[in-house]
Amino acid sequence: MGRLPSLSLFSRLYLTIAIAMIFSGTISIFVINQIHVQGAIDDYVAFTDNIYAGLLKEEKIVPNTPLKDLNETVHKVEGHLISWKMLLRKEPPCEVCEYVAHSGEVDVFRNTANQWFAVYKLPDINAWLVIFETNIFNFAELEKHEDKGFFSELSFHDIEDVTQLMIIFITIAIAIYWPVSIIKRQIENLIRIQHQFGSGDLSVRANDPFTKPIDELASSFNSMASAISDMVNENQVFAQAVPHEVRTPLSRIQLAVGLLSQNNNNEKQMALLGNIETYIDDINELISQVVDFSKLNSIKDDDGVSLYQEIKLDAFIESRIQVTKCEENREVIRQINALLNLTTNPAYLRLLVDNLLKNAAIHSKSKIIISLNSFEDYTELSVEDDGDGIPKEYFDMIFIPFSRIDVSRSRKTGGLGLGLAIAKAACNRMNGQLTVENNLTSGAKFTCRFFNNI
Repeated sequence: MGRLPSLSLFSRLYLTIAIAMIFSGTISIFVINQIHVQGAIDDYVAFTDNIYAGLLKEEKIVPNTPLKDLNETVHKVEGHLISWKMLLRKEPPCEVCEYVAHSGEVDVFRNTANQWFAVYKLPDINAWLVIFETNIFNFAELEKHEDKGFFSELSFHDIEDVTQLMIIFITIAIAIYWPVSIIKRQIENLIRIQHQFGSGDLSVRANDPFTKPIDELASSFNSMASAISDMVNENQVFAQAVPHEVRTPLSRIQLAVGLLSQNNNNEKQMALLGNIETYIDDINELISQVVDFSKLNSIKDDDGVSLYQEIKLDAFIESRIQVTKCEENREVIRQINALLNLTTNPAYLRLLVDNLLKNAAIHSKSKIIISLNSFEDYTELSVEDDGDGIPKEYFDMIFIPFSRIDVSRSRKTGGLGLGLAIAKAACNRMNGQLTVENNLTSGAKFTCRFFNNI
């Protein structure tokens, strides 16, 4: 079962606000309804209090009097037909009724016909007086002929209260959504700027107006971006200047070695001069790799994209095999689909393929396997050797410039420590993904995937 996508911060915020408003609205409607019920009870008891006070004033309810005479008597009071009766023991005032609430010391009950009963405890008498209306309109017959909808069950006060609550909630929702939506847009804009900066556009800055405290975050980002941009520019200048400055004395050393080699018959000196020339070649190659690596990690621009062209991969890989001389001391097995093409910068692809082939040639024992396959979403290029492989804990470390993991993959094998770093950087420039694993023969397998939707 797949995991449900997690909600964003603002989606969770809106959902929490909506749930809180629904919950608070439900509680508010319940409380208001209880207040209305209690208010109606208080009004009803205030009305029956007048009747009860009148009975006391007329001395109709006094000890040692025939209280039965008060039962089932109907009186018209203020336009209402009112009855009262006596209870000689504490019991419900009607056959089917429920306790509703109390107002002061008076208990109020209600039967199924929505008829209310006010129960008074008589002073100095072990009896209770029940006062109730008798002219309650019965809707039972009407309900047989008429369907009652939801709103017909609500009183005017209920509808008025619900409407007022809805207006309050909508006003609160608008008041919350408006500033939150502004903050959301500003944060999304800041995230977009940061993504552009992370993608290599070091000139981008968060210059749009932001509200507090996002403006402080934008200012902090701008300061950080300026510091990083300055540092990168300085490093690029340094990386480009140092190789040039180093090559000048190297050329002089090489010239001096050549002059010393002329008419020199001393075998030991000639061997030493030969080693010096080898060291000079190694330094020149290292300088070239440093320059390549520096260019690949420089600020991205449109130059690389403008040089993109469609490349026939089988012919391109075959040419790089010949240039790197992989087949001099080992077998190169080709598993290539001749129909595959790739649109990219050939300089990046050359750096990727050359360094993977050189790495495989250094560490293989007898053979190299080059595979090229096409899938629905990507094209896959892999280069594997039959060497000793790489421990899993060093899979990430080997792409770091000048990293050393063990003796078998040291400079003694011929590597300078920048090849895989250059291959990784070139693959990133082509929006590809370079990974490493150990194959079935324990050798290393490097796989680069070029995604079709990028």
